[in-house]
Amino acid sequence: MRTYHVLQVLRPMQGGMRRHVLDLIQGLQDAGHRVTAACPKKTALFQELRSLVSTVPFPLDDGMNPISDWLAVRHLQKVMRREKFDIVHLHGAKAGYVGRFAVRGIEPRPAVLYTVHNHVLPRQALLKKAMNALERRLAVDTDRIIAVSDSLRQEIRLSHGVEEYRSVTIRNGIQGPPPLTRRYARAVLGCEDDDRVVIACIGRMVPEKGIDRLLEAFTILLSRGFDAELVLIGDGPMLSDYQYLAGKVGLARVRFLGEVPNAAQVLPGVDIAVCPSRQEGLGLVAIEAMLAGRPVVASDVGGLPEVVVHGETGLLVPPEDSVLLASSLCYLIERPDVRERMGRLGSQRAQEHFSRHGMMQAVLKEYDAVMESRQGVIV
Repeated sequence: MRTYHVLQVLRPMQGGMRRHVLDLIQGLQDAGHRVTAACPKKTALFQELRSLVSTVPFPLDDGMNPISDWLAVRHLQKVMRREKFDIVHLHGAKAGYVGRFAVRGIEPRPAVLYTVHNHVLPRQALLKKAMNALERRLAVDTDRIIAVSDSLRQEIRLSHGVEEYRSVTIRNGIQGPPPLTRRYARAVLGCEDDDRVVIACIGRMVPEKGIDRLLEAFTILLSRGFDAELVLIGDGPMLSDYQYLAGKVGLARVRFLGEVPNAAQVLPGVDIAVCPSRQEGLGLVAIEAMLAGRPVVASDVGGLPEVVVHGETGLLVPPEDSVLLASSLCYLIERPDVRERMGRLGSQRAQEHFSRHGMMQAVLKEYDAVMESRQGVIV
């Protein structure tokens, strides 16, 4: 088996993207590859990575600033000249364009892979046009673009003009943490009534996750006389806004738990998982919920329809439709037998299609393919 020295270039990240990167790095090490990570120093991710691999500080932020971005390019070039890397793997749009500019000045040039986790373009038409033009220009400097869903792959092929052979879909895979017992999980969730249906949403408190629409749907659900609790797990800039909205519902029925380490462990205490996203590259939380045997109600957007099979492992609803979201939740509350069946089928689907082992095999296959093609070997 061939082994490589791989540089993982990372922007500040949280949630599913962070979990994916940590799993990927651990998997590469388990397969015998040498891994170095370049990551902003003043982040929790930097500290986590230091315990796993050689980690170098990399001054990259989320904003668009030509001066600081150019300094980041020069800094990354110093890292790549100091050590010889076979592969440079970039994660997220910001690392994607800074990393590909940096690689242009390196001889011999390493193979470049760029993973697109969630394509969120700016709303301003002029800036959006400029970003698309930049991505089209940089696509020729990319050996392989990895999209985490077919939906995302199609989007980047159309907007960035990426040739089909340069792109591939590799869906995220997970290896869930050891689950808690239902009784212990419900205690962690703060659920005192074991007979009451618990609805949970795990995710960053940001507009893209659609928490405001979920709160509206939960208000409708309660107005129809249904007995349920809503638990929201996660932190983010919109937390106080959502807490204010929840006050209109009644805080006794809505709980904000903030950031919970290994939140997937508490899923056995949940009856229904919800992913009301406005945008979603794939949907790791939906996969985790299915793996735990829980039905999922999710927005029919992005990669979520590739995870949740409507009517089989959960229900899909149009994004922004609070009324239909409420009706879907009410439908499952009334039918424990349907919840049990969907949970069982969802667990089977998650194990078969979204395993960490399967994801790692697909990534390693692409590593081998780009390295062989660069050496003139037909793959």
